Amino acid sequence: MHHGGPSLYLKVAETIKGRILNHTYPPGDRIPAAKDLALEFNVSNITIRNAVEWLHREGYLDPRQGTGTLVTLPELKKVEIQISGDFRKWFDSASGRSPRLEVELLDVVTLMAPQRVRALLGVDATTPVGRIRRLRRGKGQIVSYFISYLNADHLKQLPQNKLSRGSFIELFCKSTRIRLKRLDQRVESTIAEMDLAEMLETDYGAPLFFVENIYYSNQEKPVVVTHMYYRGDRYIYRAAIPIDDNDNL
Repeated sequence: MHHGGPSLYLKVAETIKGRILNHTYPPGDRIPAAKDLALEFNVSNITIRNAVEWLHREGYLDPRQGTGTLVTLPELKKVEIQISGDFRKWFDSASGRSPRLEVELLDVVTLMAPQRVRALLGVDATTPVGRIRRLRRGKGQIVSYFISYLNADHLKQLPQNKLSRGSFIELFCKSTRIRLKRLDQRVESTIAEMDLAEMLETDYGAPLFFVENIYYSNQEKPVVVTHMYYRGDRYIYRAAIPIDDNDNL
């Protein structure tokens, strides 16, 4: 049993909140029972109850007597900053070519993806999708954690012995013969909750960059969704954006 002081329930709450935000626990679904969460986090039922109460006050959970605790994701308003620039330079950086990074393949599975991913890929709640998880290291230290989702049939076409070498996107295009037309990217700041802190070998609450990439085929169909978590102490985000003389600034 952990004895982490009064802040332990907040660590559990932030971890559950992270699962809600990435739709591991989709809106309208029930979260696992308190006894199961207590077992998973190795904490007391009181800690779980305090975490649920905190998330209820924040608008993320709705405890109901006799029916369990439902996810009630509040509407979160965020300001988007659009970044555009040289795709090749971005690609070399994101793929680990510059600087050179080592890739560790964690697993390759088919599963029921989070709700947002299913919606982007156009699959229903009963259709499994492929998931590939990878870590990237620079000079032996973990710098980022990648989760890629794709159609299960496309996953079968990828040679798994090459997933830890080179660029995943180049391998995807070569193996499936799908040509990509565009990339939509979303960048947010977040923190390392318990799941991510363990994965990235950092402290709970450490700053992270979260990047979501959605790759579209020539037919304007999303074919790959990649979620990337970058350690804030080992990455900066930089863009070079040309300015036309005729732009009205």
